[in-house]
Amino acid sequence: MENEEPDVKPPDWVGPVNTASQFPQPPHLDSYGLRLPRDITELPEWGEGYPFYMAMGFPGCDLSADDLAGKFQFSRGMRRSYDAGFKLMVVEYAESTNNCQAAKQFGVLEKNVRDWRKVKPQLQNAHAMRRAFRGPKNGRFALVDQRVAEYVRYMQAKGDPITREAMQLKALEIAQEMNIPEKGFKASLGWCRRMMRRYDLSLRHKVPVPQQLPEDLTEKLVTYQRSVLALRRAHDYQVAQMGNADETPICLEVPSRVTVDNQGEKPVLVKTPGREKLKITAMLGVLADGRKLPPYIILRGTYIPPGKFPSGMEIRCHRYGWMTEDLMQDWLEVVWRRRTGAVPKQRGMLILNGFRGHATDSVKSSMESMSTDMVIIPGGLTSQLQVLDVVVYKPLNDSVRAQYSNWLLAGNLALSPTGNAKKPPLGLFLEWVMVAWNSISSESIVQGFKKCHISSNLEDEDDVLWEIESELPGGGEPPKECDTESLTESN
Repeated sequence: MENEEPDVKPPDWVGPVNTASQFPQPPHLDSYGLRLPRDITELPEWGEGYPFYMAMGFPGCDLSADDLAGKFQFSRGMRRSYDAGFKLMVVEYAESTNNCQAAKQFGVLEKNVRDWRKVKPQLQNAHAMRRAFRGPKNGRFALVDQRVAEYVRYMQAKGDPITREAMQLKALEIAQEMNIPEKGFKASLGWCRRMMRRYDLSLRHKVPVPQQLPEDLTEKLVTYQRSVLALRRAHDYQVAQMGNADETPICLEVPSRVTVDNQGEKPVLVKTPGREKLKITAMLGVLADGRKLPPYIILRGTYIPPGKFPSGMEIRCHRYGWMTEDLMQDWLEVVWRRRTGAVPKQRGMLILNGFRGHATDSVKSSMESMSTDMVIIPGGLTSQLQVLDVVVYKPLNDSVRAQYSNWLLAGNLALSPTGNAKKPPLGLFLEWVMVAWNSISSESIVQGFKKCHISSNLEDEDDVLWEIESELPGGGEPPKECDTESLTESN
């Protein structure tokens, strides 16, 4: 019986098939939205003679690896590479049949199948396109790596936090003991990462507890925004006369938020030196035009210690290092009143949080004498409505921590007679704070005021209010406008 020509012509790269087979001829690959190359050499990820059309589920095309190797003139001695996805496919097929059948089916050596089955867990954890697990098992300075790893285990047993900077310092110390030249071993960050990967170590981050937003979030946002809009329309503030101020603690020890521990470990408990409570309070202020007010530093103690401090900041002291009503009035006099561009007869607006020392009668009276309207942020919304929280505090603290780490890596760390690390000099720490404060860009501050809906165009603010009102629960009417006095006492 003569073979009739099939309705669907097979692709050019398919050889003659047995039409007497019980399987129908496969449809053209274009109907599946797929494109396969004319020459298998265009697919270097497939093994020699790999029948990829069978793996994709097209029966009837049962060319063997030898047929494909002869068709494309593959050399049995040619070295081929396979990705992890292909290897897993071979391993699964071998587990359901046997190694020999898998080798014939996928056109690979049986030895490869045996080797891949031995490393199946690694293949499952690897990226599907990864081809090899190469790389040195030990670093160039294996003894240094080993001793640093022992140091990490020792610190873990004590419960002390370990940072990558501390590991780098320890590695430099060990390298000096072993007379390794500085040019040959620098204990770089790249070395630290590779060493941690070789010893299954990872960074564990301290997870802060997020601020819980109030249930009546939408109502408070609308009330606050309506109040700010009412003040802006009533007094027509200049952009340079709208500001935000707040006090924030800055720790002298700057404890790290991360520690090195074994991969996959559960929450890790660490000990601290106990001096993280030794901190200063910084009253910071920014204006809507991007300018920064001089930092107002409050030291803990009854007097300001002697020393050389950076210029451009105001330094005061308090027994507990807190901001008080008297210090708030002093800040208004020495910082807010003396700000550049302040005009006695031109009104300004100062946005503060709900700290009770901000809204006292004496502070209100002082601000009224300076032609300044006070706006209090509703309780629980400082993370959303305070410019300093939105764009300033994180880069400020990151910069201070980076300078502290560089100071440690420079070898300036001194030890007390009991063996504990001494804190950095106060003048140096204040210089770090000043450098970090100056690094805050004016553009980010301007964008922060707009993000908090303080300095945006009034026409745009109307659109935002309309969007918020449409989302009020129950479809009720939005809260009524409130004046400055009601907003001050609404915390």
